[in-house]
Amino acid sequence: MESTDTCGTLTFPDEVDLSNGEAILEQAMRLLDSGTPALILDLAGCTFCDSNGLNVITRSQMRASELGVPMWVVLPQRGIVRRVSDVAGLQRRVAIAPDVTTARQALAARH
Repeated sequence: MESTDTCGTLTFPDEVDLSNGEAILEQAMRLLDSGTPALILDLAGCTFCDSNGLNVITRSQMRASELGVPMWVVLPQRGIVRRVSDVAGLQRRVAIAPDVTTARQALAARH
C-alpha cells in the first residue's frame, strides 16, 4: 500500500482468494477512508484472482463512488486474472489501465 498527496495505490498479492480477500478489502477501505484523492488497485502482478478479488474491486468502487474518489484498476494484459475480469464485465464498471503509470497519467489529466 502506497499513499501520496495525489493518489493511493494498493498492490494486490500474487493470489487473491478467500484466505486474503477480506484483508485486501480492509486495506482499500482504509485508503479511501483516509481521504486519498484517488485510488489505484494494481493487479498487474496478480496471477490468480477468484470472486473474492472481484468483490474487493467492486466494493472499493462502490465506496470510492460514495466518496467522489476516482478509481482505476490495473490489470495484466493476459492470463486468468484478465479473463476472469473480462467474463465478469469489470471493464463496464471500473476504469481499466494497462499499468500504474497510465492510471496515474489518466488521474492527473482529470485535474
